[in-house]
Amino acid sequence: MDYIKQIKQHLNQSGGIITAKTCRERNIPTVYLTRLVKQGFLSRAFPGIYVTESGDYDEFYFFQYQYQKSVFSYESALYLLGVTDKIPQIMEVTVISGYKFNRRMSGVQVHFVKKDWYELGIVETKTMFGNTVNVYSFERVLCDFIINKKEVNPEIYVKTIRAYKNYDERNIKMLYSIASKMGISSKVRDIMEVAFE
Repeated sequence: MDYIKQIKQHLNQSGGIITAKTCRERNIPTVYLTRLVKQGFLSRAFPGIYVTESGDYDEFYFFQYQYQKSVFSYESALYLLGVTDKIPQIMEVTVISGYKFNRRMSGVQVHFVKKDWYELGIVETKTMFGNTVNVYSFERVLCDFIINKKEVNPEIYVKTIRAYKNYDERNIKMLYSIASKMGISSKVRDIMEVAFE
C-alpha cells in the first residue's frame, strides 16, 4: 500500500487530523505530509500536526500534542470527563513545578505541582472529536478543588462536590488514596460525609 493512501485512510478515520508521530509509528516517511501540504491537501495546524480543510479543530488534542507533559485539570478536566457541559472559558492544565513552556500561554491557566502529586489520578479520555488526551480523574479534581478552595469559583466548587454523588464512575477508594497522598484525607472525608447525606 502506498504511503499517501495510508495517510488518507487515517485522515478518514480521525476526523481529518494526522500527526508526524502517527506517521513515524506506522513507518510512513513524514516527507509525505510535506508533499500533501504543498499540494494543498493538508495544512500544518501546529508543529507536527496536520489537518485537512474539513478536519476537526481539536483544541485540547492539539495543545496536549505540543505539550505532552500537561494534564487537563480543574474545570477543563470536568468538561472533558462529561461532568459539566459548560465549555471552559480558558484551558486549565497542570504540570510539574519547573516545567517550561517554549512560548507564552494565552487562554491557558497553568497549575504547577510537586512531582509527587503530578501523576496522582491521571486518566485517559476522549475529546468530543474522538482523540485521546490525559486528564485528571474526577477524584483528583475534587482534591485539587478542596486543597485550593480559595482559588476556585465558590459556585463551581459547591456544584462539583454535589455532582460527585451522582457520578456513575465514582471511585471512593481512589478519592481517599489521592487525598491521603496529598495530606488532606480528613478534610476530604468530612466534606464527602456532608455531600452524601
